[in-house]
Amino acid sequence: MNALYLWVNLGAIFFPFILSFNKIGHFYKRWKPALISILIMNAFILSWDILFTINGVWGFNEDYLVGISFLHLPLEEWLFFICIPYAFMFLYDQLVILKVKSIFDPFITQIDYFILIVAIIYLIIGFGNIYTTTISSLVIAFILIMIKINPPNRGIYYLSYLIILVPFTIVNGILTGYITPEPIVWYNNAENLNVRFLTIPLEDYLYYFLMYGISYVIFEKIKKATSQ
Repeated sequence: MNALYLWVNLGAIFFPFILSFNKIGHFYKRWKPALISILIMNAFILSWDILFTINGVWGFNEDYLVGISFLHLPLEEWLFFICIPYAFMFLYDQLVILKVKSIFDPFITQIDYFILIVAIIYLIIGFGNIYTTTISSLVIAFILIMIKINPPNRGIYYLSYLIILVPFTIVNGILTGYITPEPIVWYNNAENLNVRFLTIPLEDYLYYFLMYGISYVIFEKIKKATSQ
């Protein structure tokens, strides 16, 4: 069991990586902008992941780790922020390439403001709790920026996020202790709302929205810049 977190990462990326070479989508041809967008997102997200780990907002159960760490984060956590956003970017890219029509296209503004309102409610209820305050504030800022710059394919981004919630809930459920005696990733409930779906803190759904959203926006910006 001491490699479970590693296997979760490998399981999450396995099929998206293999399917990156399919004859229809050819995601591997867009690896460069995708990986750059993921790395830029990581520079932002991992900085406060490290700070939160140091300050005990969350932490990691060594019983499920291989034992290699860097800057207070286990190897598996570093891999997590490559494997999980890669899976999302693969899904988003394939939906765009295949010209899938998003059912959300007519409701982009309403969805933007719905998520904005949810983040504001989180902020009001959990103000002062480090995790809740940080993630809700960042999502509010991100939504306002995204509305301002209006990146293309927002409907597909929202569709991709909705679809990815299913595997996300499975993966995050495993990490937060749904199938194990102790969680792989533990949370200090004094720093969040202490409300969970299954074993997943509600804040995590905003966290992943932000992680995917930053990657998506940068990916589209890079594609636009390189196509000119």
